[in-house]
Amino acid sequence: MSKELTLTVISPDKILYQGKAESVILPGSVGYFGILPGHATLVSQLDFGLIKLHTSGKEFRIAIDGGFCEVRNDQIRVLTEGGDSEDDLSHDHAIELLQEAEALPTSKEKENLLKKAKVRILLHER
Repeated sequence: MSKELTLTVISPDKILYQGKAESVILPGSVGYFGILPGHATLVSQLDFGLIKLHTSGKEFRIAIDGGFCEVRNDQIRVLTEGGDSEDDLSHDHAIELLQEAEALPTSKEKENLLKKAKVRILLHER
C-alpha cells in the first residue's frame, strides 16, 4: 500500500494543485471528510470550503467553490467551479470581495458570492 496520495485540483481556469500529499481533508456537501492512503474508491459532491492537504509536516490550503471529487487507487481528482490557493489572493482582497458581495441585493448570486468570499477569508486564518 502506498504511503502517499496524488491530489489534482482543477478549475475551469487553471490547475490549482497537482502533487503528493500524506492526507487530504475535503469539504463534502454534508461536512468535511478525510482521505488517507488506501482509502476506498469514492465519488462525492463538494461544497464551498477549504481543501487541506498535509505533506512533509506542512499544511497547504485551497479554497474551492464546490464541485466533485473522485478517489481511486490513492489518487484524488477534484473538479471545482473555481478556487484559489493561499498565494493567489491576499487577505485584504478577500475582505474586499466580502464587502462587494454584501452590497448586492438579495439573490442566489449574492448568497454564492458571500460563501466564496468567506471561504477566501478563512484561507488566510490559522
